[in-house]
Amino acid sequence: MEKILNTIGVNAKLLQSEPLHTRERTMNILGVSHTTLKKYEDEKLLESSRFRRKKYYTTETILNCIKNQFNIPTKSPWDDLWE
Repeated sequence: MEKILNTIGVNAKLLQSEPLHTRERTMNILGVSHTTLKKYEDEKLLESSRFRRKKYYTTETILNCIKNQFNIPTKSPWDDLWE
């Protein structure tokens, strides 16, 4: 997964460094501007949490945003083979 993230321009090392990211750090991870990050929030592609007037994003929500944008399957077709 890290190779795919690096290929599409996502800073995978920074993404995995902490479980919670600030707005600025998230912009650096995704390589997008403030306007694009706001657009992702407005389109419900990226969920944020507020604490003391600051927005934070979890690693999981950032990964879900990337998976939605690039149609990366969250489950393999082989996962249900033996059920």
